[in-house]
Amino acid sequence: MIKKIILLSFLIVFLNNCGYTPIYSKKSQDFQINTIETSGEVKVNKLLYNKLKVYSDNPIAKKNFNLNINSSSTKTTIAKDKKGNPTQFSIELSVTIQITDDLDNIVKRIFSENNTYDNNDSKFDLRKYEDNLIENMTEKIFSEIILFIQTGNLT
Repeated sequence: MIKKIILLSFLIVFLNNCGYTPIYSKKSQDFQINTIETSGEVKVNKLLYNKLKVYSDNPIAKKNFNLNINSSSTKTTIAKDKKGNPTQFSIELSVTIQITDDLDNIVKRIFSENNTYDNNDSKFDLRKYEDNLIENMTEKIFSEIILFIQTGNLT
């Protein structure tokens, strides 16, 4: 117990003094997203929209962007058993984003994630698992979009 307290204290002191700042904190962003237009997969678009709207009100923004997001997902059967029943699936989530800046420069980029998983006898559990996979893949794509905008690779 004492070791845990000492370790925790050491980590707190170390992280406070090393200049650690979160990459995705809103305070460090110098951009603002004015409009977000979405089309395609409703669930993916809703998740992305809710995460991106945080960047819509930034008084210290030096750059302003308009986003047009088109998402799609495909579920394919990878393997089947002897009876022809699916045993393994794959989901691919693809998000095409078109970024327009203040000077009307347009950059288009495709972000995609792919995941393979086994079939489940319970269709309810399988659907919950698929929804969870889509949420996780959307979170990864969101991180990639913000990093793409933040690093300024918009040329």
